[in-house]
Order: sequence, then C-alpha cells, then structure tokens
Amino acid sequence: MRAREFVRKKKPVQQELDELTFLGSPCTKDCSGHRAGYAWSKARGNRTAMSHSNSFNNGARLASQGK
Repeated sequence: MRAREFVRKKKPVQQELDELTFLGSPCTKDCSGHRAGYAWSKARGNRTAMSHSNSFNNGARLASQGK
C-alpha cells in the first residue's frame, strides 16, 4: 500500500471514531450503554443512575441535564 492510499483510507476511519459520542459524551464501543441509561432516565422523570456501568450512568446524567 502506498502512503497516499493509506492517508486516503484513514479519513473514513477518523470520521467513524469521531462519531463515537452520545450527545457529546465519548463512547468506547457502540454507545449502547449511554442510550440505555438515557432511555431509563427519561422513563423515570430524568433521574440520575448509580449503576456499575459508567456509560449507563453517563447516559442517565445527560438525560437529567436535559440534553
């Protein structure tokens, strides 16, 4: 692979990495924990969560902040 081909192929990967956020909060995998926590919080009047999952807690925090 030539250097130019590598640089061209790197752009979409960087865009994909940039998309790993949920309402501005960075996700490590697919943001499913953030989404679940957000939905849980919205269903319970925008409550915060104190679970073992940081991503779930972050999603709930975002909902409680009105995002």
